[in-house]
Amino acid sequence: MRTDRIRLVIVIVAIFGAFLALLWPSEEQTYRGLAAIFQRIPLGLDIKGGARLEYRVDIDENVENPSEVIDDVWTVLRNRLDAAGYTEATVRKTFRENNSFIVVEIPAATDTTRAEKLLGSTGLMYFGQVIDESQIDPQNDPRLKDLAKLKKAEWLPSRDGKIWYLVRTEVMLVKDLKLVSPQIVSASPVPETRVGRFGYKVTFELSSKDSEIFKKITQQLVVPESAIGSSSSKEKRLAIVLDDVVQFAGYVISVIPDGKAEITGNFSLEEAKQLAAILRSGALPARLEKISAGWVAPLLGSDIVKTSLWAGIIGLFVVLIYMIFTYGVQGIIADIVLVYNTFLLLGVLAATHSILTLPGIAGIIFTIGTTVDGNIIIAERVREELKSGKSVKAAISSAFGRCFITLFDANLTTIIAGLALYYFGTGTVKGFAITLIIGVLGSFFVNIVLSRLLTDALSSFIRKPAVEERGAQS
Repeated sequence: MRTDRIRLVIVIVAIFGAFLALLWPSEEQTYRGLAAIFQRIPLGLDIKGGARLEYRVDIDENVENPSEVIDDVWTVLRNRLDAAGYTEATVRKTFRENNSFIVVEIPAATDTTRAEKLLGSTGLMYFGQVIDESQIDPQNDPRLKDLAKLKKAEWLPSRDGKIWYLVRTEVMLVKDLKLVSPQIVSASPVPETRVGRFGYKVTFELSSKDSEIFKKITQQLVVPESAIGSSSSKEKRLAIVLDDVVQFAGYVISVIPDGKAEITGNFSLEEAKQLAAILRSGALPARLEKISAGWVAPLLGSDIVKTSLWAGIIGLFVVLIYMIFTYGVQGIIADIVLVYNTFLLLGVLAATHSILTLPGIAGIIFTIGTTVDGNIIIAERVREELKSGKSVKAAISSAFGRCFITLFDANLTTIIAGLALYYFGTGTVKGFAITLIIGVLGSFFVNIVLSRLLTDALSSFIRKPAVEERGAQS
């Protein structure tokens, strides 16, 4: 009895959390009436449309293999979108007029400016050398322009735009001593702890390949603490440039041999998080020039979506009727469990803001079959136990005990397949994998917990098979 109470509490808490996630007020009230329950589930490009951004990829003329650069740009943008939770976004490569383009379509993005922020920086990241600095805009001073040409460098602004730095990509004019588009292994925001500094900094670690180049750069730029501030030391500062903005300009007081360093500058937490996310997802190996920003209409017509939904509803209704007709009381239990698991899955999608597409709906329908299969296995096992002469209570206990391993193994193999789809797939494949994994986990939960709770509660209505009764009379 105490175990059933624990199950009841777990079941109530789970469904309460699901409905709370579904019914929590949303900024956009697109739906009315009963459909409002789906308000907080973002819909994919194929159902609702979204933001569309097109960029021209600016590739250096000296690059030997431009196609590899395009592939790297695609990979970085894909990783950034996946990291932001937009697994259903599409990233396409197009070519026309001897130029390469990247088209990004982001579902559920109602603002193109916000969509651009999701991509993070679209510029180039590199480590360079600071030659000089100025508080005057170099565009307004011809002498500063001439200095840039003389030093083979370019003027770049600081993050706050108050200081301009003269930055050279090739450190100390040493041939090939430059680090463009470094591979960042890890990056994370960390609170500043040193006296006189506030906010956050970003710590990062370079790959082993880039660590060696970074070591050589720091060897060239290292300045003893006693010499900091001298006229000669001002030309030996390290610059970390991202999107043509100097994120960090400071002295290297010791050689960094292991590629572990930090970017300081009194970042806010949000700034530090955004910079760390961009570093983790990878810097773009080429510059992107925005060509257009707009909207994309739903890929599928409303008629197709409605037809698909009605097909799912009719299929669900047929399954519900079949279960009642075939298994009686246990069929009713299976139907309750099925409806419960559907709302539980929708609640998880709403809580995690997972984007729902037609492949995702297919994943939901697949989990309906998984849930029904589990209940059929349980119902048939209870029948077998009753035929062996056990009482109803004993048959239920034995059936669930023996079904546990079977259901666990069956659901585990499906989850493994779903994880493989999520890990190796992209876009809509990941969307299908997400709904599949969530649905199968929910299916196992309701089969073991809710089905057992309802079967125990309705055990008095479960009758032994007619064959068993005739055997007893004879």
